Amino acid sequence: MIHIRRTFARALLVAGASIGAATVASAQQGTAVQPPRAQNQHPRRANGARRPDAHLLKGLALSDAEKANLKNVRAKYAPQMQAMRRQAKPQLQALRDARQRGDTAALRSLRQQSQAQNAQQRNQAKQVFDAERNDLRSGLSPANQAKFDANVARFQKHAGKRGQKHQK
Repeated sequence: MIHIRRTFARALLVAGASIGAATVASAQQGTAVQPPRAQNQHPRRANGARRPDAHLLKGLALSDAEKANLKNVRAKYAPQMQAMRRQAKPQLQALRDARQRGDTAALRSLRQQSQAQNAQQRNQAKQVFDAERNDLRSGLSPANQAKFDANVARFQKHAGKRGQKHQK
């Protein structure tokens, strides 16, 4: 019996040592260098999230002037986007809190109260998005404008299908 316990204890020590050695070895290795991003992948922000307009710019080979224009347009509309997010934050937080508490009555009540407000916010956001999209398009070359228009049409078709699915 004692022999079995000692053998088991030794096996645990060996397993623990090998796991520890593997952990140390992997920690000492350098981080892997990531290959350059493929041309067809969406640009990402520093936090890894996709840009909202990435699907519209898919497949476009942008010149330096076009990239500078995109940067300027995004900077122009950033304060409006942030203001809309700040405006919606308390409402979203109240909904999140009610959902986490499991308070379905409060959740229903908050949703009903905010329907008119949501419609107004959606219309405001749509106007800003459309204006930004028009400014983005105007800074592109004619060849890129054609690709941009095709991407917009594809996006609107997809969004239409998504809207129909949720209306059923």
